[in-house]
Amino acid sequence: MSQRPAPAQALRAVAALAVAAFVLAAGEDGGRSVWGGVYTDAQAERGAEAYQASCQSCHGAQLTGQGEAKPLTGASFLSNWNGLSVGDLFERVRTTMPINAPKSLPRGAYADILAYVLKFNGFPAGAAELPGRAEMLADIRFDAFRSSGLGLAGAWAAAPDIGAAPNSQPDPYVADPGFLKLPSGRTMGSSSAVAVDSRGHLWVADRCGANDCAKSDLDPIIEFDEQGHFVKAFGRGLFVFPHGMFVDSHDHIWLTDAFSAPGKGAQVFEFDRDGHVLRTLGKPGVNVAGRDTFAEPCAVAVARDGTIYVADGHTEHKDPARIVKLDAAGRFIKAWGTRGSAPGQLEVPHTLALDSRGRVFVGDRWNNRIEIFDPDGKLLGVWTQFGRPSGVYIDAHDTIYVTDSESRERVGYGHHPGWKRGIRIGSARTGEVQAFIPDPNPDPEALATSGGEGVWADTHGVVYGAEVTEQAIVRYVRKASH
Repeated sequence: MSQRPAPAQALRAVAALAVAAFVLAAGEDGGRSVWGGVYTDAQAERGAEAYQASCQSCHGAQLTGQGEAKPLTGASFLSNWNGLSVGDLFERVRTTMPINAPKSLPRGAYADILAYVLKFNGFPAGAAELPGRAEMLADIRFDAFRSSGLGLAGAWAAAPDIGAAPNSQPDPYVADPGFLKLPSGRTMGSSSAVAVDSRGHLWVADRCGANDCAKSDLDPIIEFDEQGHFVKAFGRGLFVFPHGMFVDSHDHIWLTDAFSAPGKGAQVFEFDRDGHVLRTLGKPGVNVAGRDTFAEPCAVAVARDGTIYVADGHTEHKDPARIVKLDAAGRFIKAWGTRGSAPGQLEVPHTLALDSRGRVFVGDRWNNRIEIFDPDGKLLGVWTQFGRPSGVYIDAHDTIYVTDSESRERVGYGHHPGWKRGIRIGSARTGEVQAFIPDPNPDPEALATSGGEGVWADTHGVVYGAEVTEQAIVRYVRKASH
């Protein structure tokens, strides 16, 4: 089973497994529906092990495909296999894979693999397992466009084929990299944090003219007016590594400090726009994942009712990788997420944003995906069509802006073959990617990061990218129509 299959065989196996994965979603009128759950979590766990042993070498750890093997996750399969019988497709999978030894697995193992793929794509588990007999699956049919409120089907119904031409969307923007005017003697350092308030003023967290503020006496939080003129700066001495920024409905400025040093760091700050500290979350210099402490807080977002969400975990292969939910007073409610690549797990939750329905979009960067949760941490969807997310912003109209600063072809850090760096813009309602602003760096393969790591947009659709390597804030405006 470990022998790498020929490309044509791989494509046949991908098609077969993809068919089976998505045929399990819902039945026609009168038939069974897996929207109520037709597999168990335990079965999906077994399936994950079987998939790793028999399928992962071709289809990848994230089911996104490798080489000529197409993805097993994504919206296109929902349309491609809509209405097909689970029993017929189960038998097709059994008779075509593993590539070098069809029918060699026990029937139960094939059912387990299908359960894992189903769970990976966000369909709910239930109390009964998928049986390993085609005749017992024949009455289950898949309705790809069944809506389920906050659920995954509604999010994916109109999504495009995410496995094809990921960098092909139009670029209707032109860059204006010199828009901001810093005061004399001040130069911009690295930044991953930019936001716009209700007046159109731009807020930037500068890493103190370098890529670290631990020993600097500069003010890292800088305000600019709508014309890019410097207004003021504040926050000196408070931060080690300013990272994720959010402006709430009161124009309060929230900023996370992802790293720590003795006596400071690993905190979340809330400021009013005059620079007064309104509150801090976490304990200065205590980088521990607890109920009132954070290890590496990467991002923060505040819901309309004041509920606070913090993404905690910046370093790959290191705990934690979690989302912390706090009430409006900053009291701990719950945390969710464990390290890993299975659905609902996280590895470097680098960014997060909230849509108009209160769904929590988490940029699961190391896993090259966005995971969508309800406000209580229930997984609703897994999106890969927006690239490797370093920053995510969702506006009042549910337009989603996702910046990818790390994808590259080479094996190792940032490995995400076929995807280019840049800012992808689309719909948080449908998942459709509508525009792509490519990273202009001439040799991104040579760099661990380039282009925007943080992203925001104003009410006019002007986009701002905060760049670490280039130490810049770049403004993107729409090209004039002719």
